[in-house]
Amino acid sequence: MLEIFDIPSLIATYGYLGVGIIVFLESGIFFALPGDSLLFTAGILASADLISISLIIPVIFFSTFFGSVVGYHIGVYIEKLRHYRILKSILKTEHIEKAGIFFKKHGKITMLISRFVPIVRTFVPIVAGIAKMNYNSFLKWNLFGSFLWANIMTLLGYFLGKIMPGVIDYAHYFIIGVVLVSLIPLFLKKK
Repeated sequence: MLEIFDIPSLIATYGYLGVGIIVFLESGIFFALPGDSLLFTAGILASADLISISLIIPVIFFSTFFGSVVGYHIGVYIEKLRHYRILKSILKTEHIEKAGIFFKKHGKITMLISRFVPIVRTFVPIVAGIAKMNYNSFLKWNLFGSFLWANIMTLLGYFLGKIMPGVIDYAHYFIIGVVLVSLIPLFLKKK
């Protein structure tokens, strides 16, 4: 049975469409999907000419961008529903106001840095929508962050595959490494 975390098999089976769907969902809707490791592995596979680097990067970029836009609109919709009893205890007015202040102050850098932090990257667009981050600013920084993430993560895998052609046989070790490294920010305490 094909598992979603068997990334080389996933890419081989579902191709560009599968990568696009996973990245779209992971960028603003559902956090329990492989993001960094998927891009990194796609780069390794492209280095072995199993997929096209010139096609996979735009697929990842557009999927990331539009997934985050959907996440933002989900946040806007959730904010409109906050007056219902079920959401009142979760979405407190003071928290929404604090989030709004945060996004006015740090929204740009948050949109860039969060792209490289698993789980956080899924929720930032939703919180930006709830906090009513300026939509044009959101789009601009989402575009820039999506571009950076799609290129950096995929090209890291691509160039590693070019430097070490046999790396594809050990891709699972690199995937584990990428996952562990990308989780480090979640465990670092803010000083």
